[in-house]
Formats: sequence, C-alpha cells, structure tokens
Amino acid sequence: MSPASSRGRSLLLLPVVSFLFLLTGIHAQEPSSASIAVIDLARAFESHPATETATAALTKEREAARDQFKEKSEALKKVLQTHQELIRSGKRTEAAEKLKEANELEKAIATLRTTQQRDLEQRFVREKHRIMESLRAAVRQFNAEGKYAVVLDKSAESAFGVPAIIDASGAEDITEAIIALVKANPDLGKTEEATDSEQLGPTEERN
Repeated sequence: MSPASSRGRSLLLLPVVSFLFLLTGIHAQEPSSASIAVIDLARAFESHPATETATAALTKEREAARDQFKEKSEALKKVLQTHQELIRSGKRTEAAEKLKEANELEKAIATLRTTQQRDLEQRFVREKHRIMESLRAAVRQFNAEGKYAVVLDKSAESAFGVPAIIDASGAEDITEAIIALVKANPDLGKTEEATDSEQLGPTEERN
C-alpha cells in the first residue's frame, strides 16, 4: 500500500468513536441466556472491504483537488507577473485587463478551496456512516437470535483517553466473525437511498 493510501486510511479511521450496540433479541423470561460480547471496532472498520475502496477514492479526489489548486495558483502568479511588466512598460490599459484576470483567478481559487474542502468532508462523513451502518447490520444479523444482551467496542477510549473497557476476559470476542460477515456481504446495511446518492456527484446531491 502506498504512503498516501496509508495516510488516507488513517484519516478515515480517526473519527471512529466509541459506541454501544444495543440489541433487543433477549427474552425476558430467560435472563440467564444473555451474555456480553465485545468487538474491536477499529479493526473491523479497517478490515471492511469498503474502507480500502473509500480511502483510495478519497485520496484520489484529494490529490486532484490539490493539483487543480496548484494549477490555478501558478496561473495567478504568471498573470500578476505579466501585470507588473505591463505597468513598468507603461501599458496601463493592458495592465488593467491583467489585473481583472488576476482578480477572477483569486475568486476562483477561493471558491475552489471552499467547495472542494466541503465536498471532501461530506464525502468522508457519508462513507464513514455507510461503513459503520454496515458493521451495525452485521452485528444485528450475527446476534439475530439474541444470544448477547450487549455488544461493546473494546477499541473505544473514554473521555479521559483510557480504554473504555478495562477487562473483557469473560466476554466473547466476535471481531473475527463480524469481519468475515462483512467481507462475505459488504453491502450489509446499505439502503436504497444510499445507493442512489452514491450515483450522484457533489453538485447533484446539493441540489
């Protein structure tokens, strides 16, 4: 994996926060059958097939945005240089035209920076939500018979930066099972609405 892809994956994983899967398959008359399971959510998230795909796509978009910004910035630099040369040559009319061109480029650069950053952030949130929902769906399917009262994220940290779960030696770790489940069916939890939105570009989505 390339360094850029590795950095992209790290960025994608950063917002993975602690949460509790509350599941409702337990029968009240059989409390003794209820148990607790744990999952390494960070590892499951990283292992999800969609994570690598989303990371590659986001990295590509980020690089394209950077190249476009660089191209506009270099064009602005050249226009400003030409403007100064025209001023020194006493060609004020031509210099005024170049100044207008420079102003337009500055506006384009500012708009580019704002819209591209917003679009990347929206895409990032959308992809993270989609993968998290897939993992939730996998856990619900795995626990369809209500074997576990709760499933806890053992990779989570508390607000104080310490592990949220100190010891879970008595709990069943279902990480591998969930990873296998999402690899076999990466579209778990995918809604029709989400499928439609993926086919739209940023502009179409905003409209």
